[in-house]
Amino acid sequence: AMSGADDQYILYEFRDKQAGKDERVLGIEVTVKGAKRFTKFTAPSDVKGTKILVLSQTQMYVYLPSFKKIRRVASHVTRQGVMGTAFSNDDMALASFADKYNGSIESQDEKVWNLSLKAKEGTDAPYPSIMVTVDKKLTLPTKLQYHNEKGLKIKTETRTEYSCQGKACTAKIHKMTDHTKNEQVTSLTRKKWKVNQGVKDKIFSRRYLQRAR
Repeated sequence: AMSGADDQYILYEFRDKQAGKDERVLGIEVTVKGAKRFTKFTAPSDVKGTKILVLSQTQMYVYLPSFKKIRRVASHVTRQGVMGTAFSNDDMALASFADKYNGSIESQDEKVWNLSLKAKEGTDAPYPSIMVTVDKKLTLPTKLQYHNEKGLKIKTETRTEYSCQGKACTAKIHKMTDHTKNEQVTSLTRKKWKVNQGVKDKIFSRRYLQRAR
């Protein structure tokens, strides 16, 4: 259900709020095809033109316009917040769960399943365990609670206002709360969305990462 489109283009607005700081607003364009993701920052001016290429959970690259260079994102950096937000590169790249987690039903009612996901041994799963609430009608997640090695809840994500184009369905609003950073909250709101546009594979390359405008 999470991969109902061959490819997608989504324009998002980031709104990030941290304790003691003014709200920060960022704009991003995201192109997705399978597990590959191309992200371009469109605002504000200090990050405009920054681009991130995700080829897999362990293969990510960033283009910084101020240096005009491509750099590979080190594995320990993928779990840090993207541009200081509550969403990490791992969060943005986690497009499926079955290859990294074993799941079981903890409880359910007429509307939802509550699933317990445990990381498979030998995988590069970004979190040791995740509790996921799944809407039975959509068969898509509406709440995800991410836990560390000690079983402590470190982040909570909600996904609301789902809409569909054919078999492709996505949430309009993603909201992430980082409990380890004074309850930092970042919302990701979908502004535009296109599916099955015949996105070319060349977009997901280091050459395109540097040349794309």
